[in-house]
Amino acid sequence: MVWNDSLAFCQQRYKSGEKKSDLSELQKLFITQAKKTEEREWLSEVSNIPLQQSLNDLNRRGERPKACA
Repeated sequence: MVWNDSLAFCQQRYKSGEKKSDLSELQKLFITQAKKTEEREWLSEVSNIPLQQSLNDLNRRGERPKACA
């Protein structure tokens, strides 16, 4: 979920010509804030490490088109 939501967000920003998101912004939006929603509260039941790693992986895609950073 974290990867898919973040990728969709980054692609939308890319298409609209907005500034690329940094890793801390993505973590805040798609881990910290997501855990506070009813739809994603189950994320609180798992370790943050794999969630953060998925965003690190997305961030490393930076050289490819439509990636976040």
